Amino acid sequence: MKRTLLKGGSLLTMDPALGELRGDVLIGDDRILDVAPELAESGVDEVVDAADAIVLPGLVDCHNHLWQAPVRGLASGCWGREYFGVVHPLAGRFRPRDMHAATFGAAAELLLNGVTTVFDFCHATNTPEHAEASLAALDAAGIRAVFGFCFRPRPEAGTSAFDSLDERIAVLTRLAAERDAGQRVRLGVALNNIDHVTPETHAKEVLAARELGLVSSVHSNLPGQVTLASELGVLGPDLLWVHAGPASDAELGLLREAGGTIVSTPQIEAGQMGFVPVLGRARQHGVPVVLGVDATSAVKGDLLAQLRIGHVVSRITEWLVERQQGRPGVRTPSFPSMDAPTLLRLATLDAARALGLADRVGSLTPGKQADVLVLRTGPFGLGGGTAADHVVFQASPRDVDLVFVDGVARVRGGELTGVDTAAMRADLDAARDWLLGTDPDSEWAPLTAEERRNYELGQGKAAPA
Repeated sequence: MKRTLLKGGSLLTMDPALGELRGDVLIGDDRILDVAPELAESGVDEVVDAADAIVLPGLVDCHNHLWQAPVRGLASGCWGREYFGVVHPLAGRFRPRDMHAATFGAAAELLLNGVTTVFDFCHATNTPEHAEASLAALDAAGIRAVFGFCFRPRPEAGTSAFDSLDERIAVLTRLAAERDAGQRVRLGVALNNIDHVTPETHAKEVLAARELGLVSSVHSNLPGQVTLASELGVLGPDLLWVHAGPASDAELGLLREAGGTIVSTPQIEAGQMGFVPVLGRARQHGVPVVLGVDATSAVKGDLLAQLRIGHVVSRITEWLVERQQGRPGVRTPSFPSMDAPTLLRLATLDAARALGLADRVGSLTPGKQADVLVLRTGPFGLGGGTAADHVVFQASPRDVDLVFVDGVARVRGGELTGVDTAAMRADLDAARDWLLGTDPDSEWAPLTAEERRNYELGQGKAAPA
């Protein structure tokens, strides 16, 4: 057994019994063996001096579209629904090799930014081979992942091998059977938007995932969708509701009673979707809420940024309520709802719980898998704030020093380990040129304004007449 000792760090364990302390973390093979104020160095293979570092569980991103990595930045300037016409038509153009390049590259970026677990909501599951390429890339990258096998058809490119939902369910069932629930990369389900299918089909999709014991995720961008799911009898703790900004207070009550988690992606929601993220309101109603990066075609795979943006948008909305109700902004048990420890819990233990992984990751608890993030605080140190304050308000990806997944150092000294970054870049560039039609050998042409407009209006449904 290889033993690694992280020595003398500021520990944010996210374990209620252990709390925050200055101390040591002992890793043995793929597990956390011990956490204490001081541990002996005898019998240890490697000692890491963490005296100027913060040690915490790896971050958990509960909603990300890894397939978009080859076109990073393409949608950064999109306004409202423009994103759907700029990015989504490309999903049908992927070859399996492009899926591998995209998924590997996006996973590598997340690891560099301190994320050790991701729910990959994959819109481009066009054939069984596409799904297998994504899974192989997640395996190779070394990240922990729930791969969201997509039930969404892609008729716009004519490249899908699936003719029906039943065929997709059959392939999902096979892939899920090939992976043990304890593996680092496991299966989940990326559901169709509720407004893209009939109520009966939505229920069939959720129940198919549930029968296989898989977490499923759905984009919820319209009012009344939680109510519909409740009427269909499919609400449950294994269903992630992405965005859910239009959900009414009554619908938040339904989620509180029936179970389910909201995944907020603050930067995309506030910056491109044009609604106030539901973070604070969900917490006020007792609904679990976690965080995600979302569209990597528009924003960097940086979950730390989502913590800060989530803090800002929750604060400004709560200030507005305070002013509307004539209160002077004095701290109360309810307002403000977000502080640094709360946000860190949303991005670690709460997120792991939402993905069904809290028994394995999300805290520095002895016996759990060794998914650990080491953030350096130099050259300025912690200053006068707490370690949690530093992570949320001062740290950035450049401070990421070490990232362990299953006890393996996937990032060391701020650099990826065991990755040919030049080859990774070349694969991403080749995929980009194929997808955008700029490669002379590509069978695709650049999207026309009319094609983008039709897709923007339809969001991948049948193009308007």
